[in-house]
Amino acid sequence: MKNILTILLTGSILYSCNNPNSNSAKKEAAPTPNVADELATTPVEKAEDHSSVENKKEVAAPAIFSIKEIIEGYFPLKNALVKDDSKATAMEAKKLYAILKKNDPNTPAVKKDPELSDILDSAAENAEHISDNADDIAHQREHLLALSNDITDLIEKLGTGGLKLYQDFCPMYNDGKGGTWISESEEIFNPYEGKKMINCGSVKKVL
Repeated sequence: MKNILTILLTGSILYSCNNPNSNSAKKEAAPTPNVADELATTPVEKAEDHSSVENKKEVAAPAIFSIKEIIEGYFPLKNALVKDDSKATAMEAKKLYAILKKNDPNTPAVKKDPELSDILDSAAENAEHISDNADDIAHQREHLLALSNDITDLIEKLGTGGLKLYQDFCPMYNDGKGGTWISESEEIFNPYEGKKMINCGSVKKVL
């Protein structure tokens, strides 16, 4: 009997060693998430920067129309014909064409007078003809006559742009029908006859 009790007691001790009490080995509780850390790691959507979008919007440039710039673009063309230089005339005509196309017919001045848009188109067309005929000075002079009439029409409607101008007349040009041009000088330098009759003509009007 005593041996039986000893065996049972020994077995009980061995069982306890191999199966520790669950209360003595408490499982570690999972850490409670920190709210601040959670917010810090949460991706934040960037608010759309409307100000930068607005800044990128192009501001419409004001309409430009300068009669002075047009007149000053006409002079080098006319003066090149005085020298019988058809190549330089073509080059200056190309510059004048660019000036005429740059001037905006949608400005208040032009909108008040629809005719101005037609005059600008005519002047640009004549300048283009002159620039395209660098090897035909006679053709260039024909279109100078038409261009000079366009410039005169623009001056009548918009003024001289503060410039002192002269309208000159050559009675010999165009088979005796004559032709006018606009000059920055009171002295006669004839673009229609060139060097052969450079001083032919007279001042018809001071503008």
